[in-house]
Amino acid sequence: MSQSIGAEIAVARYFTIPDFKPTIDTFKREADVGSQIEVKWTLWQDGHLILNGSDRPQDVAILVVNKAPNYVLAGWIPIAMAKREKYLRGDGSYWIPQTDLQPIENLRSSNYGDTSL
Repeated sequence: MSQSIGAEIAVARYFTIPDFKPTIDTFKREADVGSQIEVKWTLWQDGHLILNGSDRPQDVAILVVNKAPNYVLAGWIPIAMAKREKYLRGDGSYWIPQTDLQPIENLRSSNYGDTSL
């Protein structure tokens, strides 16, 4: 199992999504988890959440760090808010530091909680 699929499973377990099945080869047409959650993974404890132009603006991105079996859900941000000039890199990607992410515990009670899960 790839680390990114493991990260998706960790997010689905956190939100107690029953019978979760990871998506493969959807090429951004579908959310990774639920209806609007894009899961990003990095091995680095202090790594950034990295988005690309193809990431859907209506989704919420969750950053998962570490590796199996010790995944940590580092935080989340609405993709539309993350695609701002201050995060833009020269290659067209957006790098959001963990300090700019919302705590994962806040997602359900946020304006995005009902639509994401």
